[in-house]
Amino acid sequence: MTDRERYRPIDLDEAGAASAREATRRRLAGGFLVGEQRIDPPCILAPMEGITDRGFRNLIRSLGGCGLTVTEFVSSEAMTRNVRRAWEMAELDPEEHPVSIQIYGRDPQRMADAARFCEELGADIVDINLGCPSKAVTSGCSGSALMREPELASAIFDAVEAAVRLPFTVKMRMGWDHASLNAPEIARRAQDAGARMVTVHGRTRMQMYKGEADWAFIRSVVEALEIPVVVNGDILTVDDAYRALERSGARAVMVGRGVMRNPWILRQIADDLGGRPQTQPTLAMRRAVLGQLFAQRSQGIEREHVVLGRVKKVVTYFTKGLPHGANLRRSLHRSQSLPELFEQVGDYFEFLSARGLEAVFDEAHDEGESASNWS
Repeated sequence: MTDRERYRPIDLDEAGAASAREATRRRLAGGFLVGEQRIDPPCILAPMEGITDRGFRNLIRSLGGCGLTVTEFVSSEAMTRNVRRAWEMAELDPEEHPVSIQIYGRDPQRMADAARFCEELGADIVDINLGCPSKAVTSGCSGSALMREPELASAIFDAVEAAVRLPFTVKMRMGWDHASLNAPEIARRAQDAGARMVTVHGRTRMQMYKGEADWAFIRSVVEALEIPVVVNGDILTVDDAYRALERSGARAVMVGRGVMRNPWILRQIADDLGGRPQTQPTLAMRRAVLGQLFAQRSQGIEREHVVLGRVKKVVTYFTKGLPHGANLRRSLHRSQSLPELFEQVGDYFEFLSARGLEAVFDEAHDEGESASNWS
């Protein structure tokens, strides 16, 4: 029997689903410790390149429900060569705790040195990236490419553990491909070296972001370890979070793209885990949050075309599921400046308000209609 067959999801009837949800609430009550850091609620903001800078992390934390934030991944090579951009990516807010800085690389000594810098910068945790699937990273034998080099991964774990007092964690994929699903082995190596938490994205490197995340497979990692395991991948709703937790047996969820689509998702998950009514964002709340995001990006020091590209990326996710969001996204892609983009977004929200669409948008709408183009 393969791992995929052994850990396939189990369908529950309505009563069984409610019982499973209540059991999950009890199991996760009080959060858990990573070293001396308590992660409570067990809802973590995933590291996302070009997205989770200091301003974005603080914005999500301000909405509530976030037990831990993680920076964009930072190159240990760039950091130890004193590249300015790497240090900017690792900047933390004095009030941002607990927070983890994620680093990547393949040289154990440089990874150890970068971890020391993270400690000096005030990080509570340092996270080692074995999960990034991008060719730019894996071609340098970093990120998820380390899943193919267990001995080198172990050397990095050992070097980082010896270099710092703060706890280190690891984020990984199920394996390089389905012929080498070695996450349990790599996770055990991390635990043996001193790791205090492991996060697993439920895909292989070769899948990139295609197909569905295999949350059930992650149970094999949970059963192999004594330290907390976090489930990651395809968590877009509160129901997704519960299914991921139940099928994996994980102690927490890490959410990335789901936060870009719904910045309140961590708050909603935490609300439900705590037995509270879920926060429901109104149109006005969505507009206010997007305005804060625009203000943060406009005050940055990066060139406008870089900021423009990043804002377009965020808005693309943010408007999925909103009425006529596809029409807005088509217009945004033609925007040539930040003022033009801001004006289009403002017009979009005015259009929704004039149509009386002030309600909550919990369900995806038909975005294929062209007759109701707001622009």
